[in-house]
Amino acid sequence: MRITDIIKNDNMVQNLGRHQIEFDKVQNQLSTGKRIRRPSESPSDASNQMYFRTRLKELKQFENNIGEGKTRLNLVDGQLGQLTDILQRIRVLTVQAANGIYQGDNFFALKHAIAKEVDQHLESVLDLANAKDVTGRSLFGGHDAEGPAFVKVLQSSGIDASRSLSASSGAGLDQDQIVEVRYRGNIGQNLREIERGQYMSVNVPGNRAFWATNITITGSVDNEDYSALSEQSFRLNGTEIKVALGDTVDDIIEKINRVGIEIRADKVGQNYLSLHSTSAHQPWLEDVGNSTVLKDLGLLSNDPLAKPNEYSESATVSGLSIFDMIIKLRDDLTKGDQLEIGGRDLGNIDSSINNVLRHRADVGARVNRLESHEKKVAWDSTHMTELLAESEGIDFPETIMNLKWLETVHNYALNVGARIIRPKLLDFIR
Repeated sequence: MRITDIIKNDNMVQNLGRHQIEFDKVQNQLSTGKRIRRPSESPSDASNQMYFRTRLKELKQFENNIGEGKTRLNLVDGQLGQLTDILQRIRVLTVQAANGIYQGDNFFALKHAIAKEVDQHLESVLDLANAKDVTGRSLFGGHDAEGPAFVKVLQSSGIDASRSLSASSGAGLDQDQIVEVRYRGNIGQNLREIERGQYMSVNVPGNRAFWATNITITGSVDNEDYSALSEQSFRLNGTEIKVALGDTVDDIIEKINRVGIEIRADKVGQNYLSLHSTSAHQPWLEDVGNSTVLKDLGLLSNDPLAKPNEYSESATVSGLSIFDMIIKLRDDLTKGDQLEIGGRDLGNIDSSINNVLRHRADVGARVNRLESHEKKVAWDSTHMTELLAESEGIDFPETIMNLKWLETVHNYALNVGARIIRPKLLDFIR
């Protein structure tokens, strides 16, 4: 093979160009600190780096969700803690009133003063129940419920005769007192994603936190001949129960008792359907879509303008919320029903405190889980950052050494090239 001067020159230029490309690559690595500029330089490394960056963004979002969830749960726990203190104070006052030995000057019964204080505690509990977080969302209203979680009904027309005090007592309650408090939230959960596919509820619906006793709802419709005319469904506490064509009330009762929720169903009296909660909360009933099962069974109102979970007016509802319990205690104090105060009222207070403490324990357990998971997310973030640095970062000492090596090789190439290029006529003229 004949080697000409042109071939020598072309080879030298090609080698020098390759050196320049390597120089540019190494200098770019030193200036950016990254090993590759384009995915085509190393597709596998580029794919790994994209995954690491995506995972780091995920972990950052999970960290924010955990922090926000902890803040909200701590706020819920603080409100429940204040509620516990109020209930403990009401219990102390109830024990004092139940003793029946406190009398003031001019035959003023201390129980009237206690009734007034209990009425003020009722207002305080209502304020706690309608508390909001920093974004203005209700803490106990369920999932993004509009307006307050609880609304009060006032007796603006005056106190009922059964609650009035004799003129000689010299004391009485305000005419514009609260006679009922209704829950207007829902049972939705405010969820926060703390890991892929893992969600944590950061709220406690008011129909659970502010309830004193178990609830029983009994319809007044004779369901002996009931038979479902079509396939329908309804929900109890958010759990959907499907009704098949031709199902009788006994079939529906069996399905309710089989799903494992905190509600038991029975048939009482003249084939009336009765639902009984197994823990202190307000059972949440709703027909799904165009279903009318619960309405037909006499449990939900047939009024098209009825609020969600509005029981039928003909249904019998027994059981108390914390508000009902406080209102009953206030009224019993006003009437001077010492047996009821020292018996059922005191028992209802204890049941209320136990229910609140149960929810505080649940909230505390959730906070502990979030704190534990927060540590795991922090460790994962550190690990992913290290993997990303290893994948896209350079070893600076090694890269500097490569740069020096390229400089040396480039200089050698220039010197060798200068020697192998044959002198031209102009070189002799010089």
